[in-house]
Amino acid sequence: MVEIRPAGASDAQIIGEMLGEAFSADPAWAQFFPDEASRPARLTAHYRRHVRRHPDRVDVAVEDGQTLGALLWEPPHRESGRWSRWREGVAAVLRLLISPTARRGRAHTRAVDAHRPSEPHWYFHDIAAGPRARGKGIGSALLRHRLDLIDRGVPEPVFLEATTPGSRRLYERFGFLPVGTVPTGPGQESTAMIRPAGAQND
Repeated sequence: MVEIRPAGASDAQIIGEMLGEAFSADPAWAQFFPDEASRPARLTAHYRRHVRRHPDRVDVAVEDGQTLGALLWEPPHRESGRWSRWREGVAAVLRLLISPTARRGRAHTRAVDAHRPSEPHWYFHDIAAGPRARGKGIGSALLRHRLDLIDRGVPEPVFLEATTPGSRRLYERFGFLPVGTVPTGPGQESTAMIRPAGAQND
């Protein structure tokens, strides 16, 4: 039976490898890491750092000791979070000063952020299943778990970016509505989506 549990710092490596492989061909991530050859390794390092820093913001799907998928999320920002966001902003500015690739990636982030709700909201950053678990409903299980927890509290919207038509269809089944698009390459675009507060899963 699949179990959804919070991540721990010890999960960082396997989650990093799993998401690095899952998003290696993702058009949105290509804005940040345009070199296809190095992208999987750079994504793995990115996700590994994220899980180590914020394991409390990662849900993991496991079965018989095997990690099958993960969901990286961000809770609603409150007034107390301004200092943290300021530090993150400073770090982003420093990266922009030294990296043309970071500037391109940041432009994509700004375009996506333009569609985020003005009120406090949850943000689902990335969700993926490992190669052996795809097509087995792991993404749906992760979404259902986190959305059920959110719905038990104060109703608040949830925001995310669907980078493929398939992911958009999945999110629509959970009550997410498209609110805008962002170009990700020639003839490609991602979809900004919001699940309104109080929405129900399909």
